[in-house]
Amino acid sequence: LMSKHKEEEKSIDVGVVYTKSEQFVENNKKSLVVLVGILVLIVGGWFAYSAYIGGQESEAQESIWKSQYYMEVDSLDKALQGDGQYFGFEYIADNYAGTPSGNLANYYIGLIYKEKGELDLAIEYLKKADIKDNVLGSVAIGSIGDCYVDLGEFDEALTYFNKAINHSSNSFTTPIYLNKAAITYEFLENFTKANEYYSRIVNDYENSTEANQVKKRMARAEQLSN
Repeated sequence: LMSKHKEEEKSIDVGVVYTKSEQFVENNKKSLVVLVGILVLIVGGWFAYSAYIGGQESEAQESIWKSQYYMEVDSLDKALQGDGQYFGFEYIADNYAGTPSGNLANYYIGLIYKEKGELDLAIEYLKKADIKDNVLGSVAIGSIGDCYVDLGEFDEALTYFNKAINHSSNSFTTPIYLNKAAITYEFLENFTKANEYYSRIVNDYENSTEANQVKKRMARAEQLSN
């Protein structure tokens, strides 16, 4: 009898929940219709936006290769501003924002300003470079750290070296930025932290170029950390 009573009670509770749900739908029918309409517009808008971005990216790719060429031959001003026939990185970054080529243009602009010694501008553009690729994305982030080292802002440099390390784990960029972070920690006389980063290189990336290079520095850091 007790079991039957509990089943009835449970049934009643569920019934109350369903009744309240139905009542909510009935009372808010107009609002729900509007909401569904908004969602349809959002989804439709997303597909339209994706198609638009695809078209933008195709246009950007037609121009960016020439700027990449000028950068390779150290014709930095033409790479930035174009040559009268092809657009430069600055135009591509401004007019194709949100596309892979637009982000890549920001990255290249950052590197060019770093080369020119205009570090604040370099940082500004490198921060705009939202690059999804694991390796190049890490390099873009780590390059911000390099700029902060050149500015003597070592704590900020460490922030971006660590971001580069965490961006993706790979045998190319990760040991590079572990090494840069370790050297920066050494400069700040935090030898315990430096030793920790050197150890990560040797233990986790033993086949990397950095693993062979850092062993003496690691021994020194370990000695000074005690």
